[in-house]
Amino acid sequence: MNRLDRYFLMQLLGPLGFFALALVGILWLAQAMPLIDRVIENGQSAGVFLEITSLLIPRVVQVVLPVAGFAATLYALNKLYGESELIVMMSAGHSPWRLARPVAMFGLIVMAMMFSVTLYLAPKSATQMNQRLRDIETQITSTILREGQFLHLGDRLTLYVRDASRDGEMAGVFLNDTRNPDVPVTYSAERALFVSDSEGARVVLISGLIQRYEPQGRALSSVFFDRLSLDIDKLMPEALPRNRRPYELFVGELLYPNAEIRDSDTYKPAIMIAEAMDRLAQPLSALVLPLIALGAILAGGFRRGGFAGRVVLAVGLGVVLQSGVSAMRPNIEANPSLFAIAALPALAGVLVSFALLYVAARSKRLKRGAA
Repeated sequence: MNRLDRYFLMQLLGPLGFFALALVGILWLAQAMPLIDRVIENGQSAGVFLEITSLLIPRVVQVVLPVAGFAATLYALNKLYGESELIVMMSAGHSPWRLARPVAMFGLIVMAMMFSVTLYLAPKSATQMNQRLRDIETQITSTILREGQFLHLGDRLTLYVRDASRDGEMAGVFLNDTRNPDVPVTYSAERALFVSDSEGARVVLISGLIQRYEPQGRALSSVFFDRLSLDIDKLMPEALPRNRRPYELFVGELLYPNAEIRDSDTYKPAIMIAEAMDRLAQPLSALVLPLIALGAILAGGFRRGGFAGRVVLAVGLGVVLQSGVSAMRPNIEANPSLFAIAALPALAGVLVSFALLYVAARSKRLKRGAA
């Protein structure tokens, strides 16, 4: 890599960081908003919300990075063109094919970043986020500490808490136990504490009353107590095992699923193959898009009036390429034997970029001949 390649590459990498951060921030905010209700309604803090939503970032980057690389290339070319640096490079004898080398290096860098995201970071973070959400929604504290609601714990237990705090303190507690229909029991207490330790989860009732009703004798017995401990671990419904969705699996698991994945409810071979092919095809567009931007800008030659039309052409070609990547997935899901078509948009993009660079190189040779 000579000095020209390094200089051109640095002009591309700078805007990449800016566009990536801006687009990631916008899309991350849009994706994080729907999670507010799921996190806040379970009594979690803002720190937990940020922890969970931060796991969205790899999936957001997976969508944003090719677009950011494309926008960075257009921005850098516009800057180099406006400051006449691109014109000087071409006047010094550098052909469009020569200028495409640092752009291709830039595309390879973005593609490598995309592969690291699509093949590892995105599925890993998706699994962690869904598991974290499930833990929050099924943990005992988030289920019990809900103010002003009658909660059903299991089939025959009803709990009501007038006031509750995140520290596990409760006031105005009512618990109705009808697991033994012959002898229903009602617990009420002025205060209660939630305690979780190595022995399990317990609710300690303070200053309360136990009422036991015997239907046969039509007798109601009452017992006052200062402190009573109830083991509630066994009162909670057991959490069902969670099956990972296709976007949470690694490519190797999608293409060669183990017995656990094959036995899950989410296992559908066509969707698995389509997901794997989509993961492999997305990084290819990150390589092709910068080359399309370069070819579209150089194909029209030098014009003092600027190249707004060529920017529109480049954007149009980029949109068609990205739309093509998305359009291949439904076809693969319908017919998994067509998995190879996932690479067609990237291949078409390479051909288009080469055609544009060929037109730019030929136009330059014609101008030299005319001179």
